[in-house]
Amino acid sequence: MRIILICILASFVISGLLNPIGLISGPVSESLGISNSDAVALFSYFTFGVFGGYVLSFYIFDYVRLKMVVILSYLLLAISISVLYFNNALLSYCLFFIGIFASLEVCAASTLASWTWTDKPRQTVLIAQDAMFNGGGIVFTALTTYLLTQTYHWASIYLVVGFVAMSIALITISTEIKEVSANIQNAPKTTWNLGVVGVGFSILLFMLAKISIFIWVPQYAVEVFGATMEQSGRLLTNIFTGAFIGSIAGTFIVSKIRIEYFLIGMLAIGAMGLYLMIAVTDLTKLMLTAYVVGASVGATFNGYMAFGLSFVKAPTHRHVAYILLAGGLGSSFAPLFSSQLAESGGGIQTVLLVCLGIQIAVLISVIFLAKFMRQRPDLA
Repeated sequence: MRIILICILASFVISGLLNPIGLISGPVSESLGISNSDAVALFSYFTFGVFGGYVLSFYIFDYVRLKMVVILSYLLLAISISVLYFNNALLSYCLFFIGIFASLEVCAASTLASWTWTDKPRQTVLIAQDAMFNGGGIVFTALTTYLLTQTYHWASIYLVVGFVAMSIALITISTEIKEVSANIQNAPKTTWNLGVVGVGFSILLFMLAKISIFIWVPQYAVEVFGATMEQSGRLLTNIFTGAFIGSIAGTFIVSKIRIEYFLIGMLAIGAMGLYLMIAVTDLTKLMLTAYVVGASVGATFNGYMAFGLSFVKAPTHRHVAYILLAGGLGSSFAPLFSSQLAESGGGIQTVLLVCLGIQIAVLISVIFLAKFMRQRPDLA
């Protein structure tokens, strides 16, 4: 049970760091005296830190025990959050290091899942990670909305995340973890093929669109429909409520069908949901479309993970790190990409339209990858 907690709570932590960005960017801009686009772009330090952590994940588990990585990363994450809260002058540095430590935890959690389970049980645990990410989205966006409306400091939500990180570190200290190092003679060799590499490119585009949507949808509600802070917060909470329900359903569905069929279905629903979100003409309908958009992304990220790992017979931590690295690269560029797109003159609606185009391209790519898998039963 403790192993399962370590595997899924990493997603809860990174959810608490990433998903409130769309809500706290406004207070950050007011606090620092900068534009909202500049405030969003500032969080690129966090997302590029996430990217750096995924790069580090390629090598660290060859030399440092996974349990030690988990404990130290959570402790250092909590310390970085504390420094951020008490000294905003170090904001960019703290965000970068927070991203590094958080992404190390995510890679450690997915690697531990790949070591512990195989086939459909592995798929189920990976989709359960998505469920925890989306459950965190519900909890942390609702809590962020409350803290902001009560005039707490915008970084107060990160203090809550730091407390959770310390709790997981304590759980890990008392848990026995079976280590599998790539330096062990009988450990599986990392093999590559066009399938797993293609999944990486596809998830990069998916995460670029996904994070851009999360960042700008609250501001879209304010700009187009005149929503209040509470209403824009509720819109984001609706997205994560739909995502949580979708990931719970996905945990059951992937135990019954092939992962590529599940992934194609989720991406198709996502494109339809985002189209409806852009097309609606009043705030009430916008709130309803948020559930559809959320349901589509509920289990998609780790659906990608399971899909990518299905292209190799013996996944290693390098496969996990590669897929996370690709997703992290898309996430890293999302704040900068979307803020530049919004400032180019097109506005927030243009950002969402571009994201819709990206989602359609991603859907087509997964269909081709699934066809490639069927034609190559001899994949490594």
